Amino acid sequence: MKLTNEQRKGQEVLFKIIEEAWNNEEFKESLLSDPEKTLEAFFGRNLPNGKKIKVTDQSDPDYLYINIPVKPHPDFEINEKDLDKIVGGNNTNDLK
Repeated sequence: MKLTNEQRKGQEVLFKIIEEAWNNEEFKESLLSDPEKTLEAFFGRNLPNGKKIKVTDQSDPDYLYINIPVKPHPDFEINEKDLDKIVGGNNTNDLK
């Protein structure tokens, strides 16, 4: 799966936030309690309007965390081969 430039930039931003939370417990606690204010301070600018931010602590290694993303638009379709790539499955036809 190829990511768009916007998706790549989003990943880079997310990785910066995660790295800071791993290395700075005070930042992590602030991020959990007031994500908008914390991220505005972290990036030194206002966040875009219209979206809320929800942060959950998924760092307990005893749990497997599942994030349920936004449901795709009804017109979105994906073929079985691409779906296998996304979920990491093996297509039985590829094993022959």
